[in-house]
Amino acid sequence: MLTCPAFWVCLIAAFFYSALAVDKVDQHLAGSYDFGVIFQVIHGWAFHGYPSEPLEAPQITNEWGDHFAPILVLLVPLLWIHDSPNVIAVAQAFLVCSAGVPVYYAVRRLQSPAVGVIACVFYLSCIEVQNAIGFDIHENMFEPLLIALAIERALAGKWTAASIAIGATLFCFEDMGSVVLLFGLWAARHRKWRHALVLCLLGPATMFLFTNVIVPDWGHDLAFWQARHFDYQQTLGASTMSQALTHAVEHPRHLLRLLIDNPVKTDTWLMLLAPVGFVCLASPITYLGATPVLLLMVSENNTHWSTHYHFYVGVAPIIVIGAADGLRRIGLLLEMLRRRIAPRLPDGLPRPGWLTPGRAWRAAVVLLAVLAVGSSMWMQSRPARENFSSAWAYLDGNMSRPAALNAQIDRVADRVPSNVDVYVSNDLGTAVVARDTDVSTPAAAQYAFFDLGSNWTPPNFEQTLEAQGFQVISRDGPVILMERLHVS
Repeated sequence: MLTCPAFWVCLIAAFFYSALAVDKVDQHLAGSYDFGVIFQVIHGWAFHGYPSEPLEAPQITNEWGDHFAPILVLLVPLLWIHDSPNVIAVAQAFLVCSAGVPVYYAVRRLQSPAVGVIACVFYLSCIEVQNAIGFDIHENMFEPLLIALAIERALAGKWTAASIAIGATLFCFEDMGSVVLLFGLWAARHRKWRHALVLCLLGPATMFLFTNVIVPDWGHDLAFWQARHFDYQQTLGASTMSQALTHAVEHPRHLLRLLIDNPVKTDTWLMLLAPVGFVCLASPITYLGATPVLLLMVSENNTHWSTHYHFYVGVAPIIVIGAADGLRRIGLLLEMLRRRIAPRLPDGLPRPGWLTPGRAWRAAVVLLAVLAVGSSMWMQSRPARENFSSAWAYLDGNMSRPAALNAQIDRVADRVPSNVDVYVSNDLGTAVVARDTDVSTPAAAQYAFFDLGSNWTPPNFEQTLEAQGFQVISRDGPVILMERLHVS
């Protein structure tokens, strides 16, 4: 492993993204949603034995009533060592960046070691990875590594290991069964019938189990969960996944229009596919990410369309490896055409010396890989997008709060007692989440900790809380801590 160049590239990237993530937490730029929520889940596993989610109470008290991601339990030992939000922020950075190693090995199999290293750099610097780490923490932090590992093992002919890796993604999120199904179809294409049968049955079955039984049962009921998370009522006229599939089959034109009916969607398509020159579309590997992207694009939730968040990080390794395979297939096609045309050329034409067609193509692939990295970075650094690309915003110093405000937040946070229920505004939740129970409503809180200058704080909020029996016990500039003295 230490002799693998991608290992060192990924390690450097992991330290960079860790610094970005920790700095964001320390400057109180990580929100209760979703950083605080996911931290509470892991904290619940670590110290209470179940994935508690107080920020979603009273409707939901257990994460399995919100999303199904038991894989988060693997992070529990980190909190036993040091109970801090920064630990989980660093863990996510290392998990996401570690996928660069199997990306390297997969692309090396398809192309060459040089192209593998460039592909690793492309993956680590792409907008999907940047903004997944830059936007708090989330359940899908495990997906890139498992997906990249599954594809790499499949390319190596190790289909059992590949099936285990892709099967593990079922514990990352409740809708990963669709990806497992597509992986099973890919296995069938390679005549791996037993693996294909297991995956094609397991994927849909677990997806139905998680979304129709487990999550609704742990939450409130099926209708309640669908109202919160099934975002296809308006776009597809569907309240269940079967209805959504039926609509897609009966109205394919409407489905296609939904994929490009908004400038945000077209921009996302370009950010995903344009840097690799759309060559990934020539590979069946790319279509392993079809269902996650389609489900996001046809959603009525407009945050799902954008690369500003974490949603597309799972498809990043698929696109990179798919692009390498697409180039390989294009190269095979060109070689076939060359062999057909070459015998017809006149004998008097000069023949290549050291620059054989094979060498020329390999050099062209390296050049195209470098251009892909350059085009990706150029698209990210455009003035209209720079502040939405986490790495660029961090390097430019745009991911920061005034030092004086951070000091005020820290001083007031020190006054918050430990082991109490605290209402926090979204931007302050990570300041006390490791030692207190952050809640989403003052009615359930003993203390209230908020910033009057934040957009997350409603107008006249201090007066509203005073009417509910709270009293100011600490004030430092716009940052206030109030305690409930009596029930109004």
